Amino acid sequence: MNARRELRLVVVLLLVGAAVTLFAAARPWGAAVVDQGARLPVRTVQVTGEDLAPGLRALGLVALAGVVALVATRAWGRLLVGALVLACGVGVVALAVTGTGGAAIRAHLPAGVDARTVSSVTTTAWWVLAGLGGAVVGVAGGLVLWRGRRWATLSSAHQTPAARAPEPPATDKAVWDALDRGEDPTS
Repeated sequence: MNARRELRLVVVLLLVGAAVTLFAAARPWGAAVVDQGARLPVRTVQVTGEDLAPGLRALGLVALAGVVALVATRAWGRLLVGALVLACGVGVVALAVTGTGGAAIRAHLPAGVDARTVSSVTTTAWWVLAGLGGAVVGVAGGLVLWRGRRWATLSSAHQTPAARAPEPPATDKAVWDALDRGEDPTS
């Protein structure tokens, strides 16, 4: 596989992994059936992934920002982006796994719900999808660390004029012309 295809693959993996993570974090990961007494109907209270694991959205957004950072950086900067993206993926998986179960859902019920009135707690599989999204983001980060230094970067046309290194003068006349303009031809 050539370098451009690898870069495209990693960009697609990051986009898909971040989108899946953000989508799954907004879905209900569990529900509690609350008995409100004899005169009131039974109420179902849903708890989303963002309630159970508040960092999921932030990690998904960081992974999404990693796409832009990946394309814009070079060499060591790209390795730092890869390490950050890998850490985001591991964090998403860890949050998805630890944010599941009936005890976690009971602990994150809204303030108006008394834990003694909860008659049953159910969980969904959205946490699995969030974990898969995190795994995809982690794989993308690992690929960046492994192969990222070989990929193409933005050209110098995208840099500010001050960041571009001037070409050194090639002839004696060019050296004197540079001195006349106030430039240092030895730098």
